[in-house]
Amino acid sequence: MYKLAAVSKTDHIFPQYLNTPAGMLQEYHNLGRSHETFDSAPLLIGTCMDFRININIPANFAFVIRTGGANMRQSEFNISFAFAIGSVKHMALIGHSDCRMAELHRDREPFINGLVEE
Repeated sequence: MYKLAAVSKTDHIFPQYLNTPAGMLQEYHNLGRSHETFDSAPLLIGTCMDFRININIPANFAFVIRTGGANMRQSEFNISFAFAIGSVKHMALIGHSDCRMAELHRDREPFINGLVEE
């Protein structure tokens, strides 16, 4: 079973991610690393479309794909493009707590009622 690991200092970043785009993402977002200049993106980030997600990264650092529940199905072409044509060599998937899109089955009735009302 996987567990979340808080990253509040550099020592908390898993060794295999240090000095990689995944580790840099954690440094930028969690630790306030100073933003650098990038000519091309070394990272692809997949995350939810939720409006509460604001990723703290420098310009040109990552391609970002936002989908409901961070579901990357039907994004295969975009992912392939970033790796094949872009400079991407790494991908990070960012989830979040209380994701209603990931648990859509529990909100079936409110979802249907909202569609009908709106």
